[in-house]
Amino acid sequence: MHQLRQAKLSFPSVHLLVGPFTDIQLQAHEMSALLPHVERCELLRHVRWVDEVLSDAPVVLSEDYLSRHKIDYVAVEEGTSVDPAISKARLAGYDLVKSIGEHWCSPSV
Repeated sequence: MHQLRQAKLSFPSVHLLVGPFTDIQLQAHEMSALLPHVERCELLRHVRWVDEVLSDAPVVLSEDYLSRHKIDYVAVEEGTSVDPAISKARLAGYDLVKSIGEHWCSPSV
């Protein structure tokens, strides 16, 4: 929750979108979650810092997805970019964000 707060308060005007991965996406990338996707989405809807939950968030970001949702910044969990267990295709999506002139950051920064 602290990372969501940091992301929300990082700029003067932020509409914070959060896109938790589905259970199928997590299984496909050998990740796990403590709660089912529906419960994670519902939990996020009640976090005061979150303005909108995108339940269809892709693992790999595309330019179309970013423009459709008017996303300017993408935040990833701390340590993701240096974790060898993280899918290289997933990180390529964040490289796309940088290449089209948008920004990504780790909420811990």
